[in-house]
Amino acid sequence: MDGEAWRGRIEAEASALLRRKVTVAGPIALRILPSPAVTLASVAVDGTAALDRVRVGLSLGALLAGRPELTDLVIEGGRAGPLDGLNLRATMTGETFAVRGEAKLWGRPATLEAQGRRPSGEAMAPLKAKVAQPSLESEASFEGTFGKSGVTGKIDLSLASLSRAAGSDQLPDAPLSAQAELRLSPDEVVISDLGIILGESTITGSVVASLTAPALMDITLRADSFDLDTRRPAATAQAPTQPQKQAASAQTPAPTQPQMQAAPAAAQPFELPRGLAANLDVGIGRLKWRGETVSNIQINALLEGERLTLSQASARLPGAGSVKLTGAMVTPEGRPRFDGTLKAESRNLPELRKWLRIGSAATPIRGKLESKVQVTDSRLSLNALTLDLDERRITGMISAGLAQPIPLKAELGLPGLALGFDGTLGDGRLEGGASLRAAGFAQAIRALAPGYRPRGNGELAVSARVEGSEGRITLSELQAKAGDALVTGKASLSLEASPKLTASLSGNAIALDPFLPAEASDKAEESKPRRRTGHAAPPPPPIIPAALSSNSSWSKAPLDLGWLQALDADLDLDAKAITASGWRLEQPRGHVGLTKGVADLDRFSARLLGGDLAAAARLAANGLTLSANLKGADLAQLKPAGGGLKLEKGRMSADLRLAAAGTSPAALVGSLAGNGKVEVADGEVSGFDLAALDGQMRRLENLGSLFGLIQTGLSGGKSRFSSLSGTFNADRGIVASRDMALVAEGGGATGIATVDLPRETISSKIAFKLATPDAPALGLRLEGSLAAPVKAIDVNDLQRWLVEKGLGKALNPKGAGENSDAPRKLKAGDALRGLFSAFGKKKAE
Repeated sequence: MDGEAWRGRIEAEASALLRRKVTVAGPIALRILPSPAVTLASVAVDGTAALDRVRVGLSLGALLAGRPELTDLVIEGGRAGPLDGLNLRATMTGETFAVRGEAKLWGRPATLEAQGRRPSGEAMAPLKAKVAQPSLESEASFEGTFGKSGVTGKIDLSLASLSRAAGSDQLPDAPLSAQAELRLSPDEVVISDLGIILGESTITGSVVASLTAPALMDITLRADSFDLDTRRPAATAQAPTQPQKQAASAQTPAPTQPQMQAAPAAAQPFELPRGLAANLDVGIGRLKWRGETVSNIQINALLEGERLTLSQASARLPGAGSVKLTGAMVTPEGRPRFDGTLKAESRNLPELRKWLRIGSAATPIRGKLESKVQVTDSRLSLNALTLDLDERRITGMISAGLAQPIPLKAELGLPGLALGFDGTLGDGRLEGGASLRAAGFAQAIRALAPGYRPRGNGELAVSARVEGSEGRITLSELQAKAGDALVTGKASLSLEASPKLTASLSGNAIALDPFLPAEASDKAEESKPRRRTGHAAPPPPPIIPAALSSNSSWSKAPLDLGWLQALDADLDLDAKAITASGWRLEQPRGHVGLTKGVADLDRFSARLLGGDLAAAARLAANGLTLSANLKGADLAQLKPAGGGLKLEKGRMSADLRLAAAGTSPAALVGSLAGNGKVEVADGEVSGFDLAALDGQMRRLENLGSLFGLIQTGLSGGKSRFSSLSGTFNADRGIVASRDMALVAEGGGATGIATVDLPRETISSKIAFKLATPDAPALGLRLEGSLAAPVKAIDVNDLQRWLVEKGLGKALNPKGAGENSDAPRKLKAGDALRGLFSAFGKKKAE
């Protein structure tokens, strides 16, 4: 029988009974025999249920008597609240009834059952109900009474594991039980004496809600302690072994097309309830999570007039930290928007970062954050952000999307420095483009190292592709320009307990002078010594008096090498050229390792002055070592000079090994030790002319010839030589050579020299030997300051040679008056004193 004529009456009476609008969208069928029944299709209860098919059975006798009476109720398919795939049957026998059924509760199979008596008049009738999920060993039950005035009774909830029930391994794998008293009337619902036990944690509270206009709700929850670490769930499955993987791949056909991740669905409209006023008060004394305690958790919120006001969401965090969020949310046109203020602070950031699992570097120590917070239906933004890290302040904004992967954008700045990022964050992975810009790299360096003052400045621009995951940041497509210097390559930074930088970088022709520290002022040199750091270098030897000499210009201020302790590093470097302090290295290539405060340059090669340079070095906070080898350097590009002599050209090879210990330039120079050798071939030296000396010596006849000898040979000119060689040893800053040798046109020379670096003095003796047969050696001494030594000529051998050659007779002039027939003797020394007075100090005995 077609029941279309009954549709309106059925919907009206069902709506009155359930106090919610009921709509029957499908056909209605009526049956009288063998037993009366009404079958409804597509039944919807406003905001509560959508049922596929409902069949209501009636008593034939009661129906004929004019008093319809239910005998059974069957629901086939549909959903009601969290129940889906609902199949339920209720039977009535006299005054009692029983309900049994099954459904899926939040996606998991569940069974439903209830039993009780039919209430009569104003009297209350008993009611028992239970919902169970056998697969989770969980159930919820109610035992009490119900009737026209409402429902009253006790609610019990039991979960074998909160983690398994919620489907999240972030929750404790601990049993949960809850009890509460329920009182439901047409006007309000009251949940009182609420007690929740999770492991050893207990939560108490109450919920009161009005069901009439204006709707009111008050929720209060309290917990002295709550442990989220209780029996964390272990991994339920392990990765298959290689044979298992191979077997699986052999049995499972390869997909014809890779599975694409679905795009995130558009945000659904959401509006705060109209006509509802609610108050939320949540307080937790101690929350244990990830092995640490979050204390004094307090949440206070008020919903009123379609506006949710968060007056406080605060907590004390590990690392002597705190966080507080305040603000308000509205939902105009179904688009939620929250505007508020976030404040956070920590006096021990390493401990807080370790708890948050975002690294545990030793610095910075203190941090403070203040920001305006804005949340829309699709994005979270931190605007007007101020972040203080120790003595540094960062300002700017951070914006993140609310879809997966999270779109992330940041614009941050330090004084004179701007940082930017635009990318995504998802599945624990950060990807995107990053940039760093500054009007001058000097400002950028000072922002990161406040005590450092470089000599120069220039525009700074850095860009890179950034990838970050599991405590590691990787930079690819890296390009950095600072002034005229350009560096490209890739790098990665590990943020574990001991941060480590790994990089492979290439540069153009880079001038280092602008980046080197500016000369320290007297006041800086007199600063208090800093605490010594470092691990691998040996302790410095005792400071010798020379290093403390008041005449020394070496600074006694400790070198600032604290950056060696900042992180470990593994760097491969190369460039077109590097220049510093007038020196130029062509095609330099090297590898630097930095571990526990010790920097090792374990390999380095370059072209220096047209020759091949290979070197290795170690630098620690209290010492350094250096070894170097140079082959075929062109001295014409350098022309080293000292003591009035200059090497104009030649091909030089050198080998040296040096070590020093100390914390200041004075201590390092005063402890310098090592050895080396130098060889120069096919060169030219200016300051004396051995070929001219030899020629004059061969033509020496009288005093005038001797004057020409000295003026020509030792007062300038140049000497070509085939070889210049020598070895040296250094001990406590004093460098000594005992085997200097020169082979040149017109003769040669041998010599010894001692350079006292702490006092900055030199003492040397050079003996020039001319090619003239039987010619005497002519000595040259350099004594005094390294910057301006005093040159002295040693004429002892020459003087004796002159006497032996009879130069005294040649010195007696013709026509000497009355005594001319009896020539007088003249000592060679008397004549030489006047002769050499124009050439500096002499030794004539």
